[in-house]
Amino acid sequence: MNSFQKSLVIAVASLGLGSAALAASDTGPASTAEGSHWGAFGSHGAKSAERMAKRQAALHDKLSLSPTQEAAWKTFTDKLQATAPARPEGASTVTMTAPERADRMTAFLQAAQQRAAVRAQAVKEFYSVLSPEQQKIFDSQFQGHRHRFGRG
Repeated sequence: MNSFQKSLVIAVASLGLGSAALAASDTGPASTAEGSHWGAFGSHGAKSAERMAKRQAALHDKLSLSPTQEAAWKTFTDKLQATAPARPEGASTVTMTAPERADRMTAFLQAAQQRAAVRAQAVKEFYSVLSPEQQKIFDSQFQGHRHRFGRG
């Protein structure tokens, strides 16, 4: 088998296993009272906010912002915090039809795209007030989330 064929087989097998796991989580003990699979991923609210605050404090310290840059920093962090994704609310996906779930996913992705655009604009505005040295620090520290899920 060549490399492409192996990759294709692995992708199809992973997709099958992932689908089976999601189906099991909707009906298994990991599901929440609403029937959503969010319970399987744990609570993200308080821990996520705490991690974000620690990362922001560390970045703030590394940047050594001047008093004139503090207002831009405050605006930047406020915009990031305002665009933090919220846990989906509404009807349980277990009771939805496939078209309803597809519509819900489309709406979720559109909202995520809008949040990403606001975050990108906030980064650009804050980045423009930084000195070249601070921009290098920001570039190295503000790399976003890189979920590896077990990959090297």
